[in-house]
Amino acid sequence: MYSLYRLGFLSHTILDKIVNFVLIEPGALMKSTTLPEFTDLTAALGHTELKLHASQVHGLMSGVLCGNFNADTDWQETVMGEKLTGDTHELLQALYAGTASQLADFLFEFNLILPDDTETLSLRAESLGVWCQGFVTGLQAAGVPIIDRAQSDLTEAINDLIEIAKMNYEEVDAGEEDEAAYTELVEYVRVAVIFIYQDLRESDVHESCAHAGHLH
Repeated sequence: MYSLYRLGFLSHTILDKIVNFVLIEPGALMKSTTLPEFTDLTAALGHTELKLHASQVHGLMSGVLCGNFNADTDWQETVMGEKLTGDTHELLQALYAGTASQLADFLFEFNLILPDDTETLSLRAESLGVWCQGFVTGLQAAGVPIIDRAQSDLTEAINDLIEIAKMNYEEVDAGEEDEAAYTELVEYVRVAVIFIYQDLRESDVHESCAHAGHLH
């Protein structure tokens, strides 16, 4: 049987750096932004043309926002396949706006939309991989290079998420060790995404300042 503990490639050094790097704005922990539940999002996506996985959609939106935090409509055609109105469109808009708000405030309440813990471990682990697939796709859609990147903490974090996205979770053991490993993976991905968002945003700010300096 496959064990999630085989995911030993994750760098705890990088995780430590991520936790130390991520900044929480004053009052951020007092804010609260509620995202749709996995089951509600799944039902809504059933009314779209593409019928994508709920975790994949949240990952994709998060990736687009990390790569272009001013993006507004880049995700819609990719997620819905066609222009929608009504309750489904409103729920997806609320998901996008809520995700944008959580990332912009560096909220540690930012959580991945995944199946409930009452579901099987294999289903939850597979959904985590699908979330990461969506995230990487979102980064690429926003113009963030994925391959042949210069070595950095950001590159290492992105590479770890790519590896999680590529894992085969069909034969995950449902024991206590893998439950603990799954919880650790979810936490790693969650904090890594906050780090990636902040790092890319700061890089964008620095490039904008440098460009403005050249104009004077």
